[in-house]
Amino acid sequence: MNLDKMLAFHCAPTIVGLKPSNLVAHELMVKYHTVEEIDDTRNALVEKGVYMERMLACSKRELTLVYHREMLEKHLNAPEIWGYLITQGYPMYSGFDAVLGHLRQRIVEAGGFPHEVGVFLGYPLVDVLGFIKNKGQNCKFCGYWKVYGDADEARCLFDSYSKVRDEMYSRIELGLSLRQILQAA
Repeated sequence: MNLDKMLAFHCAPTIVGLKPSNLVAHELMVKYHTVEEIDDTRNALVEKGVYMERMLACSKRELTLVYHREMLEKHLNAPEIWGYLITQGYPMYSGFDAVLGHLRQRIVEAGGFPHEVGVFLGYPLVDVLGFIKNKGQNCKFCGYWKVYGDADEARCLFDSYSKVRDEMYSRIELGLSLRQILQAA
């Protein structure tokens, strides 16, 4: 899958500012794209306040956090999220970059996804805590994440995420680049 399609399919809600971030597992970008193509896409995203940061890589795959910086910073500074992350050992007093660095370290140490990654992805804290308490079982329903809190609110949010994803992906399928879509927005 080309980079524009991958980002549209997995990250459209973040790119348009509906969601603070997405975490995407994918094949190494440099395997299929030139450095210039990757840089062009990064630059187009940065113009909209969206950043791509590698969280983990091995010889064949990588894990990339795509985040709307302003939105993610605001989300992480919400009192209940901030307090929760403090209890999980995050250096909340050290600034945004230190917090992301700690997340990267936790992902590497866990060899996967520590439970608190959900708050970085914009999942409601009640759903993150519900997942931990119930060990991933007994959710009200499953969409972009397992919902333990307000199911109606989550369904509306999931619908908006899907709509944005489908619209952006269809434009790319019609031949537009992600840069063209972002410039038109």
